[in-house]
Amino acid sequence: MNVVISVGAKDATIVIPINLALWGFVIAYVIHILEESILPEVFVDKVKRLYWPQYDWTKFFGFNALLLSVNIASVINYESLGGLWIIFPLSLACERIFNGFYHLVETIRTKAFSSGLLSSVITWILGYLVIRYSVMKGEISLLQFGISVSIGFVLFVSMIIPLVTGKMKNIKWQPNLRSYFHL
Repeated sequence: MNVVISVGAKDATIVIPINLALWGFVIAYVIHILEESILPEVFVDKVKRLYWPQYDWTKFFGFNALLLSVNIASVINYESLGGLWIIFPLSLACERIFNGFYHLVETIRTKAFSSGLLSSVITWILGYLVIRYSVMKGEISLLQFGISVSIGFVLFVSMIIPLVTGKMKNIKWQPNLRSYFHL
């Protein structure tokens, strides 16, 4: 599967393997994590203030490390197996796109910049390229895309609703890093 971009003349096309676009979503997520970590009101402080007083850097790191690992594994899995396996990295890409809309709505609602919004623009651009040049050109079937969007939305909702309602406060995210690194 490819992102096939037609430029000008009918014979002039640029073919970008879809896995490069999927890696672009992973890179955008890394930038997103960095943005949420360093901007004036970091994501951890915002979640503590608005939704979940017990939220901390351990939870932030643990969740993002897990989700980033799943994103990377899904792209590698697709690169190895191809075909319908596109659904998994595409689902995670869709989750990132929905996450960007959360940041947009939060910015509008609070009238303050939501850390994560800038990197979401990268995700939206990549999403546009995949839709415009892969889905609309038949490189990715509408069925694959529809399943991916549905799974991505369910992932987004299952992550954001508990976070903003504080329902995750009973989850223990206290890994003992010393035991992992034998310190």
